[in-house]
Amino acid sequence: MLKIHMFIRLFNSLIVLLFAGSFLMWTNPGESKTYKIIVKTKSIPGDINSTEIKKLDEPLIAMAAFYSSMGGTMCTGESCELTTALGLGKQGSDRQKELLKKYFPDDKAAQTAIAQNCYLRPSGASTFSDFQYLTLIKSGNTVKVYYSLMSYNHGKTNWTKGPDIYVLHDGEFKTIKRNIWDWAGK
Repeated sequence: MLKIHMFIRLFNSLIVLLFAGSFLMWTNPGESKTYKIIVKTKSIPGDINSTEIKKLDEPLIAMAAFYSSMGGTMCTGESCELTTALGLGKQGSDRQKELLKKYFPDDKAAQTAIAQNCYLRPSGASTFSDFQYLTLIKSGNTVKVYYSLMSYNHGKTNWTKGPDIYVLHDGEFKTIKRNIWDWAGK
């Protein structure tokens, strides 16, 4: 009985330490961490950086999932490389949509992406988009998203670039500034 009681106390102490560490990771304004999710190359899209993706916590995975719903990475119609690399399965998977609903519940762009099942046209189609690069920089509870998104439409190419800025408050991202899908609103 004493061993079980000691185990429970140790387990509870571990939970408190993990929670405190997670809280500090999202509130320490002095520390900035950079995650190069898609690395710029000579061709588009850039290369997916699986090593950096493995370092992301759930809120940053949600941020990357949000961007993978708004811009392509060698999409085939059923899947996109970034969504797959994030461990979310196919484009528009239940897990991808759950993350968007959880972390962007009132965001019109997220709601639009979810309504269209996060669908992105296949790379190389007459109309499609691909990220040249995508970098997340977390400082305290603020996330800056630097990117270059190429949109191709019947022979014409346009570029949308960041940074976009978000704040994580009460477990939800609030948009401070966003260029991508700015037509959808905040």
